[in-house]
Amino acid sequence: MTDKATPKPKLVRWIIGLPVALFAVLMLGSQLFFNASPDKEAQWVERETIRLCWKEREKGPKENTPAQFTEGQCEQLEFAFKNKWGINP
Repeated sequence: MTDKATPKPKLVRWIIGLPVALFAVLMLGSQLFFNASPDKEAQWVERETIRLCWKEREKGPKENTPAQFTEGQCEQLEFAFKNKWGINP
């Protein structure tokens, strides 16, 4: 009778390792994408600012807080975005 070591569960390693590796590759890819094109990140920030401006204008500021955006500022932000990037936000 020979004592053989029990085989290690390779399937479990694949089930855990594959998603972790895929996540790491996607994170690295997104970092490379944003580092390669800093304009994309700047556009994203400006688009989010415009979106928040319109959201606040529609709903009003939160309770007990002053308004962050004044009347007509959303239109000015959109106009500046169109002039700077040449596309609509």
